[in-house]
Parts: sequence; structure tokens; C-alpha cells
Amino acid sequence: MAKLVDQLRDEVDILAYRAGDIEALGRLITRWQARIYSYVLAMIGNRDAAWDISQELWLSVVNRLGRGAEIENFTPWLYRVAHNRCVSHLRKTRRLVEGDAACEDAVDERDEGSLTFALRAEDARVVRECLGELTLTLRETMVLFYMDGLSLDDVAEVLGVPRGTVQSRLHYGRLAIKKALVKKGYDDDRR
Repeated sequence: MAKLVDQLRDEVDILAYRAGDIEALGRLITRWQARIYSYVLAMIGNRDAAWDISQELWLSVVNRLGRGAEIENFTPWLYRVAHNRCVSHLRKTRRLVEGDAACEDAVDERDEGSLTFALRAEDARVVRECLGELTLTLRETMVLFYMDGLSLDDVAEVLGVPRGTVQSRLHYGRLAIKKALVKKGYDDDRR
């Protein structure tokens, strides 16, 4: 239900923007900017490059929305634009290879005075390291599905592959992360 509400909210804001409501565009960007930046950062692994790519992406999105480009489902369309920008950047920097370098995204160092928070932050850092060890194809699939919460069908649309391929990539991605976690000392006994 929430996904349908979000989709309707996006469609309303797009229509309002096309009718001249600049604030509708601001709402749309505000709703998606952090998620898109996180996705680009996970794919690129460099904060400055991810910021630049995200800004260029929004300029492109605004331009296409303003021209009245037909957009059937905004979420996969937006992620597809981001995907294309990431692939283009990685090709330019000659980093589009299997076994792409690990993401350098550091853990937010908030002091909440809690051992639980510290353990969760450490676990999250280790999982991000493991995610960074995956091939670009597996990493992107895992990020879109698990971190960004896209459905299998939406991930398939973003990546331009069949749903079964997405399921297969998720399976192999989970296996690879589990293997990497065991290698780092995380096993079934540690929770």
C-alpha cells in the first residue's frame, strides 16, 4: 500500500511540476535525493564523484520531466537513469570491471552512548565491506533490492534483465556475502 501511495505522490508531483508548480519538483527531489545519492555512492565508491553524478542526474531528470517525457513508473525510471550515469562514469574512469573496488563509505560516527549502536555500526561497516567485494553486477542488484527496497520487477526493469536473473543474482550475492562474512570471523554463532 505504501508503495502505491509513493507512486501516486510521485505522479501528482510530476503533473504539478509540468503545470508550473516548482515546489512540486522540490518535493520530488527531496523525496528521492538521499536514496539516489546512496545508490550512486554504493556503485561508485567515491563521495565527491557520487555527489557530482547525483547533481548531473537531477539536471537530466528535471530537463526530461520539463519536456514532457512519458514516464510510466517513476521509481524504476529514476534508478535506470542513475544506473546509466554510474555505468558511464565507471567506463570513463576505466573501473567497470568484474570485482570492482570496495565502497569507501564510512560509518556515521554518531555518539549515542550505546554499545548496541557501536556493534550495529561495526556490523554495518563489515557488511558494506563485503558488499564492496562483490562484482559490480551482484553489488548493484543487492543494493537495489535490499538497500533501496525496489521490488524484483523494478530491479529487473532498472537493470534491463529478466526477473529470474535478478533472483539468481540475489542468490549468488547472498552466498558471496555470507562467505565473505565467515572469512571475516562472522559465523552462524555470532548474532
